[in-house]
Amino acid sequence: MKSLRIAAVTVGALVLAACAPPKPQEVTLTAETMTYSPSTFEVKAGVPVELTFVNEGELEHDFSILEIPVESVSEPEAMSVEHEMEMGAAAMDPVLHVAALPGETGHLTFTPTKPGTYEFFCTVPGHKDAGMVGTMTVTP
Repeated sequence: MKSLRIAAVTVGALVLAACAPPKPQEVTLTAETMTYSPSTFEVKAGVPVELTFVNEGELEHDFSILEIPVESVSEPEAMSVEHEMEMGAAAMDPVLHVAALPGETGHLTFTPTKPGTYEFFCTVPGHKDAGMVGTMTVTP
């Protein structure tokens, strides 16, 4: 009888562990003078991402992805809402966006839902054209 209870408790613990939300993927992206470091990174679909955006440049920068299937995107920070983006007349608002002033840090949390390769770039006028782009790969 005792071994049956131990087995039941063990099975229950395994079921709860399997149902626990996955540990977030932590990504630190640094903006420098017209570059990102790293310029490419990978995350897993279905697992939350905690992106820390560090601006070590002398100008305002941001991280934006126009189209990507996601869920549970954090609310935009005040800086991300207020800064100037260059999206063009027919452009849409980015699905993912976080901005930071020089020497500042921004945070963005989201869960990518579909594997693929997604371009990110800086929307500050002239920065994308100067080469401030990168890719985020979402793996299954």
